[in-house]
Amino acid sequence: MAIEPDTRDISRKLRLRDLGVVFAVAESGSMAKASIDLGVTQSAVSQIIAGLEADLGVRLFDRSRRGVELTIYGEALIRRGRAAFDELRSGFQEIDFLKNEGAGQIRIGCPETLAASVLPVAIDHFTSRWPGVALEVETFPGASSAAKLLDRSIDLVLARDGPSLAALAASEDFRITRLFEDQLRVVVGADSRWANLPALDLADLSDAPWIVLPYGWGEDVIPAAFASRGLPAPQIALKTFSIHLRLHLLMTGRFVSALPASVLRLHGERFGLKELPIDLPRMPYGVAIVTLKNRTLIRVVEEFIRATVAQFQPLNEGQASILDEAPASPRTQ
Repeated sequence: MAIEPDTRDISRKLRLRDLGVVFAVAESGSMAKASIDLGVTQSAVSQIIAGLEADLGVRLFDRSRRGVELTIYGEALIRRGRAAFDELRSGFQEIDFLKNEGAGQIRIGCPETLAASVLPVAIDHFTSRWPGVALEVETFPGASSAAKLLDRSIDLVLARDGPSLAALAASEDFRITRLFEDQLRVVVGADSRWANLPALDLADLSDAPWIVLPYGWGEDVIPAAFASRGLPAPQIALKTFSIHLRLHLLMTGRFVSALPASVLRLHGERFGLKELPIDLPRMPYGVAIVTLKNRTLIRVVEEFIRATVAQFQPLNEGQASILDEAPASPRTQ
């Protein structure tokens, strides 16, 4: 296959090793520090940067006694170069996937609440079908999702409806794949004094110690439910993002909280949880997978998305979970 003329021109001006030097200098803020990190002389680093600047006809770095700082031209090269490295990495993984029938790596980002509820089920389901795939999970607040996807440090984000997901959906940079719709439910431990009360009403929970999220709908929805009934605001005993802490405190039987219906479906029996017959204001609280729109996904990531969407489809349809289905062999899919 013939190499396009512009490709030959780029290859004469820039080698991958040279681009790696630019990354190292930008990250360290110093040519001296970059030379130590790369295991080469400072003179070699300086020559590579100077040669690139001469070929491109622009300064990539501003020099000062404090070190070096990227110019607008350097920032443009870093931004595009990162995408180029990512595509090459994806190409190597694609070859590995095809060569080894299902090997590869997926880097997943999500908030801690989903890492402890939905994601374990998705990973268990997927790895039973693709045991050769290595997964790497990073937890962070939803507000960090855009930056993580744009710098290509992760392949996909698992996110709940809320301001952060709404911002991603409004951008032209991201693709949103819906997994399932969800709603909050009032939950207690199975041994709680509220678990078996006949004709339970929201007023019966006025003196209950509530666990809510630190901000957003999880905090506002409970007081709003009480206010809509003309009831005084409930006692907020704890605000926390930690799903582990919420579940363990609910198991004591002393606390009340609002959890997604999906958590009850997936983990309610294991943690001894019981849903109370209390209606809360309806609001979007579903789960979606977010990817970078202009990024070609490697096949193993596409397989994860496809399998996860199919796995959680029953939650949209009010059907039983498919978690106990026998996994199919990758060769037969």
